Amino acid sequence: MEFRKHFVGMTGHPAWVMWSWQLELVGFSHKQIADLSRVKALYQQGVYHEATPEQRRLEFVRWLYQQNRLQS
Repeated sequence: MEFRKHFVGMTGHPAWVMWSWQLELVGFSHKQIADLSRVKALYQQGVYHEATPEQRRLEFVRWLYQQNRLQS
């Protein structure tokens, strides 16, 4: 498989093989599987994360301030 060369460290792992096989089985293309694998690796490295409730509140307060809706 062409796309496996980009994921040399992961592609031999039995869980990865089973996961990619299942995706192929339901109709994902090799490029789509490679893209999903890339996003999964980035997520596991912490690049993608969910905002905590405190972060969401701070973002909302920032938005209120930028919209001039926050009074001191």
